Amino acid sequence: MVENLFDLTEEEIKTSKMMYDGKVLKCLVAPYHSNKQLEEMLPYTPTTYLFPENSMSISQVKQFISMIVSNDKIVDEVRIITTNQNIIMDMVGECVRVLTEGGDIVNTHTKTFMANIHDIRYELLENGDHKRSVIEKEKSRDVIDDIITKINETTDNNTVMSKEEYDSMVTKIKIIGEPLIRGMLMDMASEIKVNVEGNSREELLVKAQEAVNAGDVETAKQLINQIERM
Repeated sequence: MVENLFDLTEEEIKTSKMMYDGKVLKCLVAPYHSNKQLEEMLPYTPTTYLFPENSMSISQVKQFISMIVSNDKIVDEVRIITTNQNIIMDMVGECVRVLTEGGDIVNTHTKTFMANIHDIRYELLENGDHKRSVIEKEKSRDVIDDIITKINETTDNNTVMSKEEYDSMVTKIKIIGEPLIRGMLMDMASEIKVNVEGNSREELLVKAQEAVNAGDVETAKQLINQIERM
């Protein structure tokens, strides 16, 4: 997920500034993801509010948007991730998007400002179009099962996997949304022996250091494991 959540058109930015005393406010409705999941997916900024309703009283929640607008110290773009109807109904629809169960950010073009609570509920919070279908969920499980089977077959038989096949598998693992499953699979994959043709120990050390410098801990860990098995 990108730091700014989603882009607004120039017209949408103008609408936000008109409604919120010159400020740009964005609201991402996220009914399918937990606070912990989004903490790992979302880069931190001082003006990003992740489920603010969880740490506020009902009266504070109802005044949340007003408090932001009246705070002269807030000058940067404000990003709000919420499932609270009071907050959503204080947002103009042009600045609202929904995070679907599958991880897509979509614009429903719902008129949210002072809207009927039933519209908010059925168009944003409980919209069946935003849920993953049974087929999609089964397909995801099949992908995970295939990865586990491939890893177990390789490690149990003490065979070597080609670098191309290994990289392809790791790419699939990295796009899995659930952090626990992704982390478990990455740990399992680190035990695989990989055919690193043309790469000496020194070259792998350089690549591992480059991965560390780039903040790619998972890749660095894989390279170090490969070096240890040489």
